[in-house]
Amino acid sequence: MITAVISLVVAFYFYRDYSNFSSIKPTNVHFENRIEKYSIQGIDVSHHQGVIDWDKVTYPNPERSLQFVFIRATVGVEKDKRFKRNWEESQVLDINRGAYHYYWANVNSTQQAKNFIKTVDLKKGDLPPVLDIEDVSSIQSIENLRKGLKNWISIIKKHYGVAPILYTGASYYKDYLSSDDYFKNYPRLWIANYSYRGQPEGDWDFWQFTDKLAVPGIRPLVDGNVYRHDENTYNKLLIN
Repeated sequence: MITAVISLVVAFYFYRDYSNFSSIKPTNVHFENRIEKYSIQGIDVSHHQGVIDWDKVTYPNPERSLQFVFIRATVGVEKDKRFKRNWEESQVLDINRGAYHYYWANVNSTQQAKNFIKTVDLKKGDLPPVLDIEDVSSIQSIENLRKGLKNWISIIKKHYGVAPILYTGASYYKDYLSSDDYFKNYPRLWIANYSYRGQPEGDWDFWQFTDKLAVPGIRPLVDGNVYRHDENTYNKLLIN
């Protein structure tokens, strides 16, 4: 009973201070049993979050600390409008940072990889690069789209010396990627699934469990994420 009351108070607090920018109410899903077993939790942001006050950013669940943030760096052959500022200012948190690329399904994969490399300089302690694929192409087949994704991954892996993380939605992964053994067995998978029925199926590493997390210092609601494995495995994931 006490825990439930605390959860409602905290949820009301964030709604009061951060919801005037949107009609979408924040969720208190970060207090639910389905994610509390994951000790490593974090968020991801892009220019859609506007100006972030990184000095005030803290994880909304008082029983967990914010351990990582993924920041969008590039979109197709363009840069995220706020990447440079977010990347520099987020250092104040002293947490692990990762940069991600939003893939344009109709644009040459090599050009997109070069754009990311030109934009992102990763250092020791950062998370691997991320490839975010959410769309299908209107000018090429799914097979050729998958070839493009593989090419992007290959170029990025060669440049940074680490295998990128692959981000996509649970349905997209099932419908367009998992039939290909390359993606079915991909070693670093980040799945978006907001279902309240439990965690995603399969062998994922990161899980984006909500897009309605109210975080101090960030006015729009953000995506909440958890890492599946233990601290030792997580540390091995980081660039060294």
